[in-house]
Amino acid sequence: MKRIIFTLFTAAMLASCTRSNEYVIHGTVANHELEGAKVYLVPIEEVSKENVDSTYIHNQFFEFRGTDERVVDIRLERRKRLGVETLLVVTEPGDIYVTLGKTSTGRGTPQNDTIQAWKHLTQSLYRKQIDKEYYFSRTLEMAGNIGEKTTLGTFLLSSIPEDAK
Repeated sequence: MKRIIFTLFTAAMLASCTRSNEYVIHGTVANHELEGAKVYLVPIEEVSKENVDSTYIHNQFFEFRGTDERVVDIRLERRKRLGVETLLVVTEPGDIYVTLGKTSTGRGTPQNDTIQAWKHLTQSLYRKQIDKEYYFSRTLEMAGNIGEKTTLGTFLLSSIPEDAK
């Protein structure tokens, strides 16, 4: 009996350790016409056939799982992309919730909550609601807050010209 309990306990511990490094992207789409469409998870750097993941939308849901932490772009197949905004996401450990639509959103982990705030900041710059100096200073601040050595911190710092740092 002790051996069975020990085996079950060990299996549970191993399963929880494995899960701690895993990300799960829980995706939804608002448009039911996207049923069966292919969704891609594309790294923003070093794209190759081996590191692009894909899945299909079923009942307006899709899911990705993995362990490699990187900044990726979630996008629909080319023929279904019109009217659906692509979305930057950090595949960090934890549950990440995304919605693809006219305005796509992501949340659920520290880096993804920050990248969503940075997305709003970037959109404000493009709409000319803020100036570049403010944009650069806020981006630097976000990188510092999340950690300059994190996946997102490194990405944010690379988006700022050297003379603006």
